[in-house]
Amino acid sequence: MATIEEVLTPVRTLWKFDYGTHNKALRDLYEVAKKEQWNAATDVPWDREIDTSGDILDPRQDMFQDFDFVKALPDDQRTELSVRRAAWTLSQFLHGEQGALLCCGQLVEVVPDIDGKLYAATQVVDEARHVEVFYRYIQRLDRVYPIDPNLQAVINAILQADLWQMKCVGMQVIVEGLAMGSFKIMKEGTRDELLRKIVELTAMDEARHVSYGLIYMKDELPRMPDPDRERVEDFALMAVQTMVNSGRGSGGQSSQAALFADLDIDMAAAVTEVQEKMADPEFRAQRPNAFRDYVIPQLLRLGIISDRTAPQYREMGFEV
Repeated sequence: MATIEEVLTPVRTLWKFDYGTHNKALRDLYEVAKKEQWNAATDVPWDREIDTSGDILDPRQDMFQDFDFVKALPDDQRTELSVRRAAWTLSQFLHGEQGALLCCGQLVEVVPDIDGKLYAATQVVDEARHVEVFYRYIQRLDRVYPIDPNLQAVINAILQADLWQMKCVGMQVIVEGLAMGSFKIMKEGTRDELLRKIVELTAMDEARHVSYGLIYMKDELPRMPDPDRERVEDFALMAVQTMVNSGRGSGGQSSQAALFADLDIDMAAAVTEVQEKMADPEFRAQRPNAFRDYVIPQLLRLGIISDRTAPQYREMGFEV
């Protein structure tokens, strides 16, 4: 994996010389963020060993355990695959946290009012902490795996967006909403107490991040000219489609290839089974879905899913 990659972004920096509070909800959120800061080095029980004997992820998040090609493996290889699968999944959160770190640095520059700038600055600190804590955990568990190409495409699109409202919806509502939902599921189902503490602390931050997007966009979207608002709607649709396709196997399988190395798995048969199961709506419905349960309701709440775009969400299986 390349250690550095350049993304050219059109960021317009806005000074704001009115320092008074004009959005009390955002300023209150800023105050909460200051009080809820935690230290990844001292507030996490790093003296605990990672328990790899049970489910590191919530069993509902590890779809591979229900696949025949995994059930056929000896116990030790199933355990090894479970560890690798957890490390791969958490690596995606690690990369996503760095993407959020970069995006929130942009938001400090591009949002037009001081309340939004102050809160976004606290999120920059939050995201730095998340990068630190997930990297430290993954290094102890296994290793960092490359970023899923669909996830990277969405984050790059957010970084390159020319409207700050696109950045806010893309990162704060969609990516952060997905993370918040996933962490809640993980906290409920993991048997590893160290990971549970990490996701408990991180989910507390993510809830504030989503709130920022909802508070900001609730007032901002109705003020936007129709052409710009439609661009935000289309941008949200693109982000959801790209990440949902990744979760259903489109583009994500190649990024997970390293999980199966040296495990005596018939990859042709494995790919066929993955494609068949992920094409089955009943199989997908049995699992928690952070998009269905967290992201889509927030997009509906903000009116970002319009009559114009709703049919395409329905094609993905969402009730809108």
